[in-house]
Amino acid sequence: MSIEQQYRTRAKELLSSGEVKMVIGYSKGSTPDRRRPAFISTPEDVETLVLDGACIANLSGYLVTEGLLSDEKRVAVFLRPEGIRAINILAAEFQLNAAQVEILGFNTEGNEPTALSGSKVDDFAELIGTLKGIIPDTAGEELYKKLEAMSPQERFDFWQSEFSKCIKCYACRQACPMCYCRRCIVDNNQPQWVNTSSHTLGNFEWNIVRAFHLSGRCVECGNCDRACPVNIPLRLINRKMAGEVLEAFDHFAGSSQTQEPVMASFKKDDTETFIL
Repeated sequence: MSIEQQYRTRAKELLSSGEVKMVIGYSKGSTPDRRRPAFISTPEDVETLVLDGACIANLSGYLVTEGLLSDEKRVAVFLRPEGIRAINILAAEFQLNAAQVEILGFNTEGNEPTALSGSKVDDFAELIGTLKGIIPDTAGEELYKKLEAMSPQERFDFWQSEFSKCIKCYACRQACPMCYCRRCIVDNNQPQWVNTSSHTLGNFEWNIVRAFHLSGRCVECGNCDRACPVNIPLRLINRKMAGEVLEAFDHFAGSSQTQEPVMASFKKDDTETFIL
């Protein structure tokens, strides 16, 4: 039995027994190489689910849709390792109760998905531990190495050029599971912290602010730059921030449900003078 059929069978069991009210997975997209999110609530619709090498989107962000988990019923979701890490972060930040999430875990190597053993987020703790410091995928790896070899001024010029292409559509924000704020800072106009116009200053402010907000929180799933209509390599700046946080604080985002946010926690015995 293929993993696709195996997970369809499991999804049908979960829905038929009432263990979950919904299964969030993948279905065929608008082109043969694309997959779109599927929200299945009846056993009969399970056959529309697809699981293959094109299923790369991180679906964890749909779990914080307003009202979805408010009835305390459970939801099943197809997740790769980075998606499982995202569940840990969302739980640690009190955005969901991980006990309500049934995980249909899988990984993709080449075009062949493989099943991950476990169904609760804690079942994957050992797996997540082995990923510490490892880049989840190789997208943009060559460009990332070039950026690392640049001088600070060259990197600044590179990102200024990339951000100048931004059209302020906020697709990156909408695709990111960590951007769950009901009202984003860029939607506030009294006072207006970030200029909403698509010009050099406003674009730079928006993208840098977002990168800082994701420091120690990004799981490098790549949802952001896959969503970007002008192909800004957003995951590379997030990857850089993740590396800095790992080196400075030994913090690997999404390691557990109790992991404190690295940029939003402190210790009373911290010797740094700036917080005394």
